[in-house]
Amino acid sequence: MKGFRNYLAVLLCLLVLAGCKKIAMDDSFLKPRRVYDLAVEGGFNTLGTAQYIRLTKPALHPDSIPKPIVKASVVVNDGKTDIVFRETTTPGVYQGTNRNDPNYNNAYTLTIKYNGKTYTAVDTLRQVVNIVDDFLPLSTHLQADKTIQGTIPKHTFGYLNPNKWFIAYQDIPLWNPAKFDQTKYYSYTHLLGSPNSLYPLNNLKRTFTVGQEDFITIYKISLSENYARYLYSVFMETDWSGLFSSVPVNVEGNISGNAQGYFSVSDVDARRYKAKEL
Repeated sequence: MKGFRNYLAVLLCLLVLAGCKKIAMDDSFLKPRRVYDLAVEGGFNTLGTAQYIRLTKPALHPDSIPKPIVKASVVVNDGKTDIVFRETTTPGVYQGTNRNDPNYNNAYTLTIKYNGKTYTAVDTLRQVVNIVDDFLPLSTHLQADKTIQGTIPKHTFGYLNPNKWFIAYQDIPLWNPAKFDQTKYYSYTHLLGSPNSLYPLNNLKRTFTVGQEDFITIYKISLSENYARYLYSVFMETDWSGLFSSVPVNVEGNISGNAQGYFSVSDVDARRYKAKEL
């Protein structure tokens, strides 16, 4: 009887130790590999004069959210002048005003000064190919009830130029670079081919139904070569990851120092169509 009690005591100790080890492993798994000083979103575009950049402190736990960074110095040089960004009423969002002509095929430089440190990034402005001269990454067809059904794949491959697209209709708002929650509406055309067949594309797409006279607004947003490669690498870790994918890694952006994200510079073309014209 005594031996049986000793056996139970030893078994209980082993279970407690295993549980502690599992908790420690789980805590270690949740801990980020690298703690960044800040994250950069947004950039520079040619559609309007107002430009927006958001700075946040990345969250360290799945249940927490990024914290806005305030009182930072944010300046973009377009190769001609310095454009100073000011804090807006939205914490962490900075706005600058551009009154210069686009400086195509040249570098735009972002400089951020915060908490005694300086962070820089450079991207090149590539001129967008006019929408009417290019294939639209969506399909439409007329239904029996005379409405138009459309399909927008999130990813299309083998294009001559990489681009990001924003297609607005009905409840999908017009593109607004000041709104950082619109990323879910983007679709992409890639210069590179589709990933290895082992990577599932999950048939990511958006479908919609509109009337023939309803308007659809299409924005075509140019990507520099480096930004296109960055996005492709990000999607390899997110949209296209699968059972046979490699261990996820942090995709490096173009921000110097201990910072995360990508400062992008884009040329934008916008067109509005009636659904029956597509």
